[in-house]
Amino acid sequence: MVTLRDVARMAGVSAKTVSRVVNDDPAVHSETRDAILAVIRQLDYVPDHAARMMRAGTSSVVGLMTDVVATTPYSVDIVRGAQDALRRDGRTLLIANTEGDRVLEREYWRMFRAHKVSGVIYATMYHRPLDLGEPEFARTIVLANCFSPKGDCPAIVPDDELGGYAQAAHLLRLGHRRIGIVSLNPVLRASVLRGAGFRTAFAEFDVPFEPDLERPGFTGPIGEEMIVAYEAALDLLRRPNRPTAIICGNDKIAMQVYGAAASLGLSIPQDLSVMGFDDMTVIAETLRPALTTVGLPYFEIGRRSVEIMAGLPAAPQAERHQPILVPCPLVERDSCRAIA
Repeated sequence: MVTLRDVARMAGVSAKTVSRVVNDDPAVHSETRDAILAVIRQLDYVPDHAARMMRAGTSSVVGLMTDVVATTPYSVDIVRGAQDALRRDGRTLLIANTEGDRVLEREYWRMFRAHKVSGVIYATMYHRPLDLGEPEFARTIVLANCFSPKGDCPAIVPDDELGGYAQAAHLLRLGHRRIGIVSLNPVLRASVLRGAGFRTAFAEFDVPFEPDLERPGFTGPIGEEMIVAYEAALDLLRRPNRPTAIICGNDKIAMQVYGAAASLGLSIPQDLSVMGFDDMTVIAETLRPALTTVGLPYFEIGRRSVEIMAGLPAAPQAERHQPILVPCPLVERDSCRAIA
């Protein structure tokens, strides 16, 4: 195995100078750098990052612990965003998927300590409060798509309230005044925040909010919930004075609303405008007409989690953190139309 000293000997320089080139120290003269790099290529030398990690007490690896994000199709963008930010700095991501198992989670914290990761991003499948307990991890932890009620960790989450506002405001600007809502499971934080956003938009447009036009699209406890969006949409659309538009808690609900409208002979958007949430492209771009929706900014959450970590001290500080909100963008397609 070729060592750093072998490179130094062949290049006619000290091992320290080779080390500075390997670590991209700009103080090394360009001619010396080029000569050393030529020897590195000739000998096919690979730096011993493990040894460097042991000397520094940390590594270029960042840990990402998830509940089920790594296997969830659209929220995997959190992972992609983090990888994109790390790649620019030549760093890598070590992913651990707990599946919600606290015993497995404790094992992963030990693994992160053993690998001396420089910090950990903890990401969840949906926006929720999270109690990490005492993970015995002495470096920075950043929460992604979740937050600590104690404020003891920096956190970055989607701005669900503004996303709900964007849904309602878009339809109100198009002239809709009788708007139905088929929401997420009402126990979800996102459902509560988006509901607040709807009400703000209705108030700004001086349109009364009608609670009787709101139905949950899911029922049951989280993890065991059942989708009832089709039946909820039928109930709203069978009314003599039916809504001219329906706001959906996510794109899966919107797909059910499309089905309910079709079963009643209603055309989208001529008879009914439909607004989704998530921008799950496999649904939003496949539906006909294509679905207007609001995106969940998972890629941006992952990317900014890395940036936040880079700007913090290696050891956690005793301060209270307020969650950072990332906007949820409006994605206009063809499922909404203006009415007189």
